[in-house]
Amino acid sequence: MAGIVDWGVHIPAHRLPRALLAGRKADSGPERALAWADEDSVTMAVDAARLCLKDRARDTIDLLLFATTTYAFAEKQGAALIAAVLGLPQTVRTADIGHSLRGGAQALLLAHDAVKAGRARQALVLIADCRMGAPGSELERSGGDAAVAFLIGHDGVVAELAGSAAHSEELLDVWRRGADRFIHQWEDRFTTQYGFLDPSAAAAAKLPTAADGAHRIWATSAPNKRALGSLAKAIGAAPTAMVPALFDTVGYCGTAQAPLLLAAALDTAKAGQELALLAHGDGAEALLYTVVAARPGHAVADAVAQRIPVPSPAAYRRARGLDAAEYPPVDDQGISATIHFRERAEDLRLQGQRCACGEPQFPKQRVCIRCGAKDRFTPEDFAERGGTLVTYTLDSFFPSPTPPTAVGVVEVADGPRIYMQVADLPKEGPTLGMPLRFAFRRIHDAGQRPNYFWKALPERNVP
Repeated sequence: MAGIVDWGVHIPAHRLPRALLAGRKADSGPERALAWADEDSVTMAVDAARLCLKDRARDTIDLLLFATTTYAFAEKQGAALIAAVLGLPQTVRTADIGHSLRGGAQALLLAHDAVKAGRARQALVLIADCRMGAPGSELERSGGDAAVAFLIGHDGVVAELAGSAAHSEELLDVWRRGADRFIHQWEDRFTTQYGFLDPSAAAAAKLPTAADGAHRIWATSAPNKRALGSLAKAIGAAPTAMVPALFDTVGYCGTAQAPLLLAAALDTAKAGQELALLAHGDGAEALLYTVVAARPGHAVADAVAQRIPVPSPAAYRRARGLDAAEYPPVDDQGISATIHFRERAEDLRLQGQRCACGEPQFPKQRVCIRCGAKDRFTPEDFAERGGTLVTYTLDSFFPSPTPPTAVGVVEVADGPRIYMQVADLPKEGPTLGMPLRFAFRRIHDAGQRPNYFWKALPERNVP
C-alpha cells in the first residue's frame, strides 16, 4: 500500500494587511502571507520539507519532486539544490515540475506511481509558490505564498491513494511569460468559469463514487470564496464538505493552494474518510485518498498562527523590490562558481567539522583552534540543531525592508559559534541568550541570481 506517510507546511510569517494596500490603517481585517525579501519558493520548500522529515531517516528517499511556477532559474534544477540542502543521498532522482498550477497534484501522482511500482522506496514531494500580482491589481491583494511537503511511502501510511482523474484544457486564462515579473489574468468571469470551474468539475466527475458510508472532503484550488461556492454546487458537495480555504489569513497560494488544504484536512482527518484533492490549471487534476490511519496534527494551524505584521506599505515595497532604483542592479557572473562548489556543504547544509579532540568548528579549516592538530576533522552538519544568541550588532546601513539588520554570534547546541544574520525578529529586537533555530534563506542576488545561506530565527517559529 502506497500513500501519504507524513506532511509539513511552511507559511511565511510576514502578513500583509489588505487595508495597507488600500491606503488605510492596518486593522484586524483580511491579510495575505508574504514571502519576505530573503524567501522564495526554494527556501519555503526547504522549510516545509524539514518539518515533514523531522526525526525521520532521509537515506531511503529515492525521489524528490519540486513543483512550482515561481522558481528563479529557467535552466538549473531546483530539486537538486533542495536535495543537497536536505542532505539526501546523491543517488536520489530529482525533477522539477512547473508551468502549471496543477503541477503539485501531478507531482503527487508521479510520486505515488514510483513508490507503488517499486522505483522508489520513499518519495518527497515539495510544492511551493510565491504569487506576484502587479501593484494595484486584485492578484496583488488576493495572492498568498506557501509551501507544502508530502512524504510518500509504504510504511506508516496515513492516507492511501484510491483513485485519480485528469482533464486537459487549452485556454489563456492565467499566464506569465518568461521575462514577466507579474502574473497576468484575463477577465474574472471567463477565468473562473472556463479556467477553474468547468475543468475542475469534469475531473471530479471522473473520480470513483464515494464508498458506502464514507464522508468525502474536498481540498480544492478555488481562487476565491465565490469560486469555491460555485464548485461545491457544481460537484454536488455540501459547503461543510469543502475544506475551508485560507483566503483571509494566507491568501490564494497558486500551485500550493489545494495541497495546502489537503494538509489541513490530513491534520484533522478520521479513519475511513475520503479526501479529494482538486487542482486546476490548463485543465484539472483530481486525486482521491482514503484515510487508513488518522494521525491528528496541527501543521497548518501552527504555520498560520506564526505571524509578523508588515508595518507599512514602504516595507512591503522594499521586501518585494517594487520601488524604482536609482541605478540598475549589476549583471555579471556573480560569485565564483568554483568557490560555491568547494564551499557548498558549508553554504547549503551548514556543515562544519569536529576535531578528534572534540572541538567543533565552523567554517572548516585545517588546524584545530583548540589542540592545534592538523587535518584530524570529521564533517558535521549543524543546520538541524538549535542555538542561542551570544552577542549581536544592529546594522542600519545594510539594505533591508525593515532596518536595522541584526547580525550576531550564535552558539550552536553542542557545536561551534557561528557569525550570521538573525532574522524574523519581534518588534522588541534581539535579546542575549534568546533561543534560535536555523533557516535556509536568500542572502543576496549577486549575478542577479539567488544566493543562499543560513540565518538564525527566534525559536518561536519552531512548531
